[in-house]
Amino acid sequence: MAEYKEKLRLESESFMKKQEIKVQKETKQSKMDSNIKSPEALLELERVKMRLAKQRAIKEASKTTDSVEIDVGEGKQTVSEEMRKRAELVRKQMGPKHDEFRTMKPTDQGEKSRKDRERQSTAQRDKRSDRVSDRSKGLEDDSNKKKIKFKLPKKGQEVTLPLTISVDGLAKLLNVPNFHLLRKMRRIGMDKLANNYILSNEEAADIALEYDVVPIIPEDKGPELYPQKLPEDMSAHPLRPPVVTIMGHVDHGKTTLLDTLRSSSITATEAGGITQHIGAFSVDLKSGQNITFLDTPGHAAFSAMRARGANATDIVVLVVAADDGVMPQTKEAIQHALEADVPIIVAINKCDKPGADPSAIHNELLKHGIQTEELGGDIQAVKISALKGTGMDELAETIVTLAEVLDLRAEVDIPAHATVIESQVEKGRGSVASVLVKRGTLRAGDVVVAGTTWCKVRGMTDDRGKAVKSAGPACAVRVMGWKEIPRAGDLVLQAGSEQNAKDVVANRIEKRTNRERLATISELNDDRRSENERSESTREAEIAFRRAAASFKKGLRTTYPTKAEFMQKVSRTEAASEAANEGAKPEPLVVPIVIKGDVSGTVEAVSESLEKLPSSKIRINIIGTGVGPVTESDVAMAGAGSQGVVIAFNVKADKKTLSVAKREGVEVKTFRIIYNLLEDVEKLLVSRLPPILVEEIRGEAVVQQTFDITLRAGLTTTVAGCRVTTGAVARANKMRVLRSGTEVHTGPASSLKNEKHDIAEATKGQEFGVSFDDFEGVKEGDVIQSLHYNEVPQKLN
Repeated sequence: MAEYKEKLRLESESFMKKQEIKVQKETKQSKMDSNIKSPEALLELERVKMRLAKQRAIKEASKTTDSVEIDVGEGKQTVSEEMRKRAELVRKQMGPKHDEFRTMKPTDQGEKSRKDRERQSTAQRDKRSDRVSDRSKGLEDDSNKKKIKFKLPKKGQEVTLPLTISVDGLAKLLNVPNFHLLRKMRRIGMDKLANNYILSNEEAADIALEYDVVPIIPEDKGPELYPQKLPEDMSAHPLRPPVVTIMGHVDHGKTTLLDTLRSSSITATEAGGITQHIGAFSVDLKSGQNITFLDTPGHAAFSAMRARGANATDIVVLVVAADDGVMPQTKEAIQHALEADVPIIVAINKCDKPGADPSAIHNELLKHGIQTEELGGDIQAVKISALKGTGMDELAETIVTLAEVLDLRAEVDIPAHATVIESQVEKGRGSVASVLVKRGTLRAGDVVVAGTTWCKVRGMTDDRGKAVKSAGPACAVRVMGWKEIPRAGDLVLQAGSEQNAKDVVANRIEKRTNRERLATISELNDDRRSENERSESTREAEIAFRRAAASFKKGLRTTYPTKAEFMQKVSRTEAASEAANEGAKPEPLVVPIVIKGDVSGTVEAVSESLEKLPSSKIRINIIGTGVGPVTESDVAMAGAGSQGVVIAFNVKADKKTLSVAKREGVEVKTFRIIYNLLEDVEKLLVSRLPPILVEEIRGEAVVQQTFDITLRAGLTTTVAGCRVTTGAVARANKMRVLRSGTEVHTGPASSLKNEKHDIAEATKGQEFGVSFDDFEGVKEGDVIQSLHYNEVPQKLN
């Protein structure tokens, strides 16, 4: 009995020590959470102290008595008297809610505590998930974290902003945390909420203003040339020749009119008899008056040339054929002239042709805003025949009279101001540009700038090829010495020196590069947004994997998860999204094209015309343009990654370049007439589209009997004995098997025989046997159709 008591005492002491340690921990935790004074917490603390008192009483009793059953009622009352008073006070404050909790069974209380802990754990887990999601976007909420102390930028502090800057870079520049900067961005309604998004300097300035700092955007300055202001009184300057632009529809006689005035034959030298360049010519009239004419193309493809001609002129001569009337390019020419706000003279051509009705032209022009003098307006109309020279003197007199009324004057003692009419590469001369001097005087040896290139004038020639040393206002000359080919329509300004010209060109190139960078910001941010979404999906999958692993450890999941299954869900979601986007609208085929031409204006016209072709099924991607002959680099550009095409308009490619193109699989197509170019390109695009297959039934046969035949390898096959009822059944065609009008099989025939002889075709009334490789279910009474597919080319529209 004594040994048993001693054993019991030792076990009780060990148990009590463990319980004391546990109680001490619980008591320490209760003290640490002293801010929580709920009645539930007080009652839990009361139960802990009561349990401690009971355990201590058991320990004392085991030392002094032989019995293990002791009464601890008084000890219970004595130890917990103070706590019971506090609990009673809480009970009075809480009312019925406190009594309800006291009447709960211990198991109910434990169940409620367990549910509370699970609810709290779920809430914490959701918060962690939200924080991870926000962290991926840089929007992590710091409400549950240790507050980060930082200093805001000083008010009025100046901050210099670059052209573009990332969100992270702007945060470092302002010396503020990323989450704080993103909060400011969200406040002002910006949607670029990610650390790696790119901001323009204007967007960055809006954000910087939220911090009360002064954003400084460096002015886009640098060496630049500007045209001089026009003098207030032009009467002190000499008169200049008028610049007259001839406009109208194709084949209405514009160039023939100019030939008659110049006593030349320009039309005979032009491909197809149509003008495909903008030309500048100086004409001396019988009266001694000098006029500069600009001849513009009439084809629809050269709209930009006509617009430049209208903007560079003083007077527009609108040529309308009396036998053809107002045509599409006539309407366009009228629109260009009205937009340029220049006076118009109407030349009604081909009045000598049978069936011509010049009076009807006035009514047609009135419909488009041109009211001639015959109908009470102020626009002069002259009836001419450019081919016979009829009415040409009257037209010239009308132009001179209108020029005198306009009182056209210009400065001659200032640096040259000019406009590029055309530019091209000439053998032995290099880059050459036709320019029209507007103000000042251009001399040999001058340094001029046009767009992003410059030139030290090495030489000048007039429209007849004669060398000239200087060109005054309204003179058109061809200038040699350009470092690169200038663009048609560029303004030409004189620089003080070569170094000044180089600095101006470098500054303009830098500005152009900056504009291109700004234009790509949106595309870059879209790519980064997609990348961030993919990264976020991956992180969410990792979080889901960790949750599933935790559930397995708690016994809430029977199998341990694998990370691959969660990543596969992400991949399937992304694939489904991409498939949905692709299914919405199929992307058209793309044909890469490089365009080379003789002059910059025609290259521009060809590019614009090709871009207007229908692009729902197939489209053109112009990957390069240039002036001059086709080179190997052009072929390499067109052949990079796909079968491209090089279009050469009025230029050629040497034999070496053609051999390289053949090796690379690149087509080099040369043209001299714009009509042929557009037609051939359309045919090229159609040839790249897959043809439409149209089914045609060439013959039918009825299965009369089936046979099972043993082959050499011991295998058996079913042969259908048939008779042709209509047309012919060919071995090369596909076969369709119909049963009671329903298709049961379509495929090629493996054999077609007549009396053990292979045949290529069975005609009407002939019997034959046929078998199929992948179909053995043919039955008596089935109908076999012989199918032929015709390829029909698609259309662009």
